[in-house]
This record gives sequence, C-alpha cells and structure tokens, in this order.
Amino acid sequence: MKKTINEVAKLAGVSKATVSRVINESKPVNPDKKEKVLKAIKELEFRPNPVARGLVHKRTGLIGVLIPDITNPFFAEIVRGIEGVIQTHQFNIILCHTFHSHEKEMEHLHMLHEKYVDGIIFMTSKVTDAHRKFFVESKLPVTFVNRRCSDLNSYSVDINNYQAAFEITSFFLKRGHRKIAVIRAPLTDKTSGYERFRGYQDALRAYQLPIDENLVLRSNFKVENAYKAVRNFLDGGNKASAMVATSDLMAIGAIKCLTDHGYRVPEEIEVSGFDDIPMATYYRPSITTIHQPILDMGKTASKMLIAKMEGRGLLEKNIVLPHTIVFRKSTLKSPISEV
Repeated sequence: MKKTINEVAKLAGVSKATVSRVINESKPVNPDKKEKVLKAIKELEFRPNPVARGLVHKRTGLIGVLIPDITNPFFAEIVRGIEGVIQTHQFNIILCHTFHSHEKEMEHLHMLHEKYVDGIIFMTSKVTDAHRKFFVESKLPVTFVNRRCSDLNSYSVDINNYQAAFEITSFFLKRGHRKIAVIRAPLTDKTSGYERFRGYQDALRAYQLPIDENLVLRSNFKVENAYKAVRNFLDGGNKASAMVATSDLMAIGAIKCLTDHGYRVPEEIEVSGFDDIPMATYYRPSITTIHQPILDMGKTASKMLIAKMEGRGLLEKNIVLPHTIVFRKSTLKSPISEV
C-alpha cells in the first residue's frame, strides 16, 4: 500500500509541514529533524508525488511527446533521439499515441496539461486552429518535429522536404526516365504529403513534362495501403519506369507488389523511398532513399524545448537539418541516358 506524508510525519515525530519542507527543499529544517524525516522516508519507502512536488518547484520533470503512429519506425527513431537528451537532463517522457486522429491529439494535449507537464514535443500531420488555441491558452512550451507553425511562439525541427523530393525526382529525370510514378501521402499533411508531392511536380515541370494523374498513386504511409495503390495502378494497365515513394514504408509496399506481379526491381522498374528508416537498409532490394537525420531530429527537438523551458532564447526558431540521397539496390547504378 502506498505510504502517505502523514505516516512519514508520524514515524519521524515531526509535523506534516516539516516533512514537506524536507521533500521540496523549500525552507531550512533543523538538521536533527531532517535526518529523522529522511530515515522515515527510507524506512517506509515513501515516494513523493511528482505532480505535487512540481507545483512547489513549478516543474514536474515531465515532457509530453505526441506521435501519430507508434508502429512507424520513423517516429520510433525520433523518440529514441528525444529520450537520449531528455534523460540526461533528468526529465521523463509521457508518450502519447494519437493514431493520426485529431480528436485523440486534443484529448492527449488536455491530459498532459492536467498532469502539469513542463513542455511538449509534438508530431502531427497538420496544425489546426484547435491546436493553436490550446497552446496559446495553456502557455506550454512546444517544439514541433517535421512540422512548422510560424504563427505560434514555438520551435520546430525539420528537413527541406520539398527540395528532397525535387532532388530524388530529378535523379530519375536526369537518367532518362519520363514515366515516373509517385506514391504520395494525403495532401492535408503539409510537410510529408503536400511539400514532397510539390517537389515531385516541380521537378517534372523543370523538364517541361505534364503532371499525369495516372501516375499519381494515393496512400497514407502504410505498407499495405501502398501495396494496394500499386496493385490498382498495375491492374489499370498503367506503366512506369520509376516510382518515387514519399516514405520508406510505402516504398516497401510498392516493391512487394511489383515483385508479386512479376516485375524485377530495379531492372524493369526503379523505386526510391524517403526517410531512411533502418529497414530500408535490410529490405531486399535495399532501398535508395532520402536520408533524414531522424535521430538528430529527436535530439534537436529536445534541446530546443529544454532551452525554451529554461528561458534561454535561440537565435534560430526553425531548424532545417540537412538531407542526402542514399543510393542502394532498388535503383540502377548505370545511367539510362545522358539527357
């Protein structure tokens, strides 16, 4: 049974207020009394309520982290980066899985506020007016990952998703591909959906190629949904010489569907991904992809949030980390042409 502060006071032979002062280090306590209190705490295995202590110190040592999909290795890697920094600063994480649901996001945000968390690291597909209202009214420090919200007094860390998608599409175009399909995420996701799709489109426009809607496959970061999108594409009699998937999980679904339908990757159709999750290296064929410094994104988000909570201003509110193309076996090494 959980011990109470009253039991500690009784065993130590002091008042409840004295025990509170010792626990919270709020006021000086007679050394003899302090020793009795500490001895009673140890004997009873008493554990102070972190929320109650937080109210005294105006800090609970808790950080809320909201992720949309706990099964996606991208978010798992970000959380690993967050934990690496948070723990060294003696904070703990409350991890909330939102299932890509706006209602769940708001539910978790209000729960975190009620638990007096010191700050929030937030990953969401879009920032709504309800989000803005919450952060303005709660005044909780927040750092966004893979998202930017310039109208809030918040920090963010990301890569240039538009430029990355432009570069990987241009890679195929420079090598002579003209039938390049894209597997895109919902455009309501302003970063991973809209910005990556816009990069693909503008790369085609740079080569004066039209946007062929038959080459636009719609999915939502799920392996199984990308598989279905590619299957429908093939069943419709459509053909492409390359596919740009806007996530590695969608690239995996695409490659699985293509091989199931007798296509050889990359000999007959080349496929690229986006994110460079660990699985991209070990899948067969290994996936050419946009490398995001995922672990560093988590670490940077944590450092930014801690700086904000401690009242230290940063010169840069929106940090854009570098990306690179990692070439693996899902694309051919030799060029198709010099176009």
